[in-house]
Amino acid sequence: MAGRLSGYRILILETREEAQFSRLLRDQGADVLQCPMFTIEDTPDQDAVGGWIKNTIHEPLDDLVLMTGEGVRRLVAAAKRIGLENEFIAALARPRKYARGPKPVNALRQIGLTAEMVVEPPTTEGIIATLSKAELKGHRVGLQLYPEKDHSPLLAAVREAGATPVPVEP
Repeated sequence: MAGRLSGYRILILETREEAQFSRLLRDQGADVLQCPMFTIEDTPDQDAVGGWIKNTIHEPLDDLVLMTGEGVRRLVAAAKRIGLENEFIAALARPRKYARGPKPVNALRQIGLTAEMVVEPPTTEGIIATLSKAELKGHRVGLQLYPEKDHSPLLAAVREAGATPVPVEP
């Protein structure tokens, strides 16, 4: 099948996995142009992220909701920057992990961990529905969130279940 894209020029607008996408397409004979349309950056409040990481190590979570693979990778990178990577990964191994789709599952796999639950559908509503079936009373629930999204329904659902939300936005 090599060469089946010969004669095609493909523009890649994505920044995540850009090199991998380009290589795969080139292997099929395509001429690939890379033009990322956006960048993903760490939150400017790295002190808050570092505090969350330290809190997660010293006050273990019972449950952890992972919204994005990129967020998982950024949390691990932040832990590495503050010299706590191994301790943080060990702390992530403890709680029951809920992944919103395959990307957080893959990010966990890269650090030797697995998700106990992959939420279907992979949406905030799917997470809320899944958490509503779990016993969370008295639990500390870590929530890896992302910007520009109203997470108040998720936070409210965790509180209504009798749990304490412990959010971070890496």
